[in-house]
Amino acid sequence: MHDCLDLALDGLAHDGRGIGHLKDTDRPGERGLTVFVAGGLPGQVVRCRVKARKARFLEAELVAVLRPAADAVPPLCPHAAAGTSAPGCGGCPLQTMPYASQLEWKTRLARDALTRIGALDAGEVAAAWERTVPSPALTGFRNRMTFAFGTGGAGLVLGQRSRGGPDVVPTPDCALLPPGGRELLGAAQEAAAQSGLPAWRASERRGRGKTGACGFWRFLTLRQGWLAGETEPRWWALCLTSPGNRAERAAVRTLGERLLAVGGVSRMGGFIHEERSRDDALASGERRVLCLDSGGAENRDAAILHLPLGARSFALDAASFFQVNTGAAELLAQTVMSMAPQCGRGLLDVYCGVGAPGQLIASDYMTVLGMESDRRCVALAERNAADAGLDGWRYLTGDAGALLQRLARGARLPALDKGHKFPTWYTALLDPPRGGLAPAALGALLHLAPEHILYVSCNPATLARDAAKLSSTYTLKRLTAVDLFPHTPHLECCSLWRR
Repeated sequence: MHDCLDLALDGLAHDGRGIGHLKDTDRPGERGLTVFVAGGLPGQVVRCRVKARKARFLEAELVAVLRPAADAVPPLCPHAAAGTSAPGCGGCPLQTMPYASQLEWKTRLARDALTRIGALDAGEVAAAWERTVPSPALTGFRNRMTFAFGTGGAGLVLGQRSRGGPDVVPTPDCALLPPGGRELLGAAQEAAAQSGLPAWRASERRGRGKTGACGFWRFLTLRQGWLAGETEPRWWALCLTSPGNRAERAAVRTLGERLLAVGGVSRMGGFIHEERSRDDALASGERRVLCLDSGGAENRDAAILHLPLGARSFALDAASFFQVNTGAAELLAQTVMSMAPQCGRGLLDVYCGVGAPGQLIASDYMTVLGMESDRRCVALAERNAADAGLDGWRYLTGDAGALLQRLARGARLPALDKGHKFPTWYTALLDPPRGGLAPAALGALLHLAPEHILYVSCNPATLARDAAKLSSTYTLKRLTAVDLFPHTPHLECCSLWRR
């Protein structure tokens, strides 16, 4: 199970693992069993340790790079531990690959997924593919990052999960953070350590048993945005913990006050404390406990920040989804606007978030219906629509599949005016999470049969899965990618389908 292999890597998997092949001793010159190597990259010769054996492939982890790729570049981040089995940060696995090569591989993987998983004709994909738009910046571009609390050699630490494991690697010099983030990370780690409260750890299977979850500090999310009317960015911090007593919550408040006092390029707009009781590693709060504004006063509106997109400013909550690469998000918005069909009839905006990018194409549609499961996001979408003078918009809170099924049956939906009639849908704008469209949502959408579907996807694999069903009724007309996630295998794809 733990055999070591020396292997030349010649490919890249969709999850960022390098791919090599064992030599077939029975058929010289032919490739044998496929090996997926976590931490390896194409062009390298590596020593790897086999972790799992499957019928058609092996799974392995990097031990050492015996020979680097011919075009390898130095790691951009000191926390990478690139080329070794050291527990480095697992956040930017492609960073020793030249950026042009990153784009080439990611484009290849996206197109391969559409033909292999989606069963689309390679010629059709090639004809629809327009380009892959690079990120305007390769460092300091993230307006939102989540860091995990953990335990290190010096006690409590704050950083990223290690490559291939649950341990936390301190990342004070993370290359993706804008200026000011490092100071906030340091202040938060110091305050949490001084509290004496332990970092949280999920339950784990060990042998035949299972350890229980334990600890308090879970995650710290740093987010950069603007206060309404200001021209200089500020920071928001959202601290996620396990449910706490009065003393534990007071420790979180002390941490928040410490962050609010940092100042300078680390100037804060607000601090938020949320709790989560479930035994899982999701950085998502279940209960909001505290909101402090920039002056340290309790104020529930302190969680609201603004981010620019398409000559607009969108209000969002510190916990709301919004694209994390501000510069590339602008290019994505321009792409969506250029691909959206020009028409004055109905637009269905599914997984609408706080209203962007749907509202950016609002001027071309008379009637719009948005759907989103997060009630807080729906309220902000309504606020953003009102701020832009978009009177014909309606938003619904709920599961997209259930709402689309009701719409397909002709049922009156909640939160709509009594007797409100929507036209035949001309365009459906879809921006689902990484898991893609729920089967119920996809089935109902095919029943509603809008003339066009504009599908924005952050996961080419699930886009391809959904494309396999869409292609029975729709033709792929345009396909463009935008790189919002440099140094990772992830790629945002925009595809336009016509019935």
